[in-house]
Amino acid sequence: MKTKIIAGIFAILVILLIAGLYLFSQIQEKEAFKNVEMDFESVEIKNIDLQQITLNLNLKAYNPNKIPATLDGADYEIYLDGIYIGNGTLNEQLIIPPNETKIARSEVNIKYENLNRLLNITDEIVKNNGKVDIMIKGNAYVEFIGRINFPFKIEKKINLSEKIVEKIKELKNFKIF
Repeated sequence: MKTKIIAGIFAILVILLIAGLYLFSQIQEKEAFKNVEMDFESVEIKNIDLQQITLNLNLKAYNPNKIPATLDGADYEIYLDGIYIGNGTLNEQLIIPPNETKIARSEVNIKYENLNRLLNITDEIVKNNGKVDIMIKGNAYVEFIGRINFPFKIEKKINLSEKIVEKIKELKNFKIF
């Protein structure tokens, strides 16, 4: 009888030890995201309809840590030359191995009322052959006994593709009656 009690206690301790080690590794992966370096990769037009323009935004995430880093999602805003154009959400989990870079892809919906502000700088964008300052700021987050936010901000001068510059030229001539 005494042996069964000792074996039961030992089994419970082993289970608690394994659960504790798993919990510790999960905490480490979530904490590792603090050091992840976010950068702008590219943007492309996905769709244009009567209500909005949908862009595909690609962000690079580099993990300089010695352990994997886990990102559960992100919410962000995009500015071109200081003008707010829209926001986006990354809804899929991203696991970044140590010393590697992963691309996080998400859609950004730009309502036409936000484009009105952008029309003020279209001449400048066209004149600069698509060179424009982009700023993406938001919160990346991990889910672990609640949501832990990691604010990020990316500022960069980018070169919009010829296709996007042509769409901007078309926007300049677009009129709503």
